[in-house]
Amino acid sequence: MVPPKTVRKETAVKRISKCGISLRLAVALFASAILCNAHAQTKEVWPSKPVRFVVPFTAGGSIDVLARLVGRHLETRLNQPIVVENRTGAGGTVGTDLVARAPADGYTLLFTAQGPLVLNPFLMKRLPYDATTFAPVTVVVEAPNVLVASRQLPVSSFEELRNFAKANPEKMTFATQGIGTTGHVTGELINQQAGTALTHVAYQGFPPALTDVLAGRVSLMIGDTINLVPRIVSGQLRPIAIASTRRSAVLPNVPTFAEAGYPAIVSGPWYAVVAPAGTPIEIRHKLADEIRQVLGLREVQDKLKELGVEARGLSPEEFDVYLKSEYKRWGGVIQKAGISLDK
Repeated sequence: MVPPKTVRKETAVKRISKCGISLRLAVALFASAILCNAHAQTKEVWPSKPVRFVVPFTAGGSIDVLARLVGRHLETRLNQPIVVENRTGAGGTVGTDLVARAPADGYTLLFTAQGPLVLNPFLMKRLPYDATTFAPVTVVVEAPNVLVASRQLPVSSFEELRNFAKANPEKMTFATQGIGTTGHVTGELINQQAGTALTHVAYQGFPPALTDVLAGRVSLMIGDTINLVPRIVSGQLRPIAIASTRRSAVLPNVPTFAEAGYPAIVSGPWYAVVAPAGTPIEIRHKLADEIRQVLGLREVQDKLKELGVEARGLSPEEFDVYLKSEYKRWGGVIQKAGISLDK
């Protein structure tokens, strides 16, 4: 038989032990609650400091203008500065790589055309980043490409152009702003879809290309609505077809390639925002929603119309599907045409 004092002593030890376990459990639960609350607060306060839009192209260009336009209105909505930083070089590769290496916290974002994301991976053998790993935010705007003709070329429709090209293959040249541009790959897409044999003439930028087309030294030109709408409206160039799924609001009288029987000829620059891989979906949703609200502002809509672009405002999920389809589509066109930027 155990003595009474021993029983009381063991009971006391058990009580102390149970109290210790309860105390440790309480402390652990309290600490966990604090951490969860802190985590929740971290999600709720984004952005709590300036957000950087990295534009991988030169200041003053159309994409830079759009980044600053959107950024200026976002500042009001997010109550934080939006800093637009131009990091140029290697066809957008330098700035794109900078964002790829940035923290996935929503404070460094890429505001870019599609080139670095869906064209460069097939135009260049070695890229410092993996274009498939970026976290999609939204497509901001699109600027459909337009096929235009010199006034000296005796055609006014795509069907007439195809017939003229068959009879005069040596005369069918098209000018673009350079090798690997959206205008260039659009021309190759036209050749592949319509069976034409248009010969590419690459220029270093839009002005010299325009000069030669106006002079009739080159038959055709492919460029986006941003650059070509003023020349079409003024009558300097004759529009043949627009590479869009529907007629453009800024060029309502210009038929689409689909109307000519080629629905797969859809192309043109689109400007989008992507984030480093791993950026939380909550941040991306918030940013996409805010950009969509900005695109709905009357002042912004007027500026977009002036620039000749069309608002989009896709969700991260919609953009993810679109980005993958564009990557696959343009990869096929570029590889079939044998286009390369590698020297």
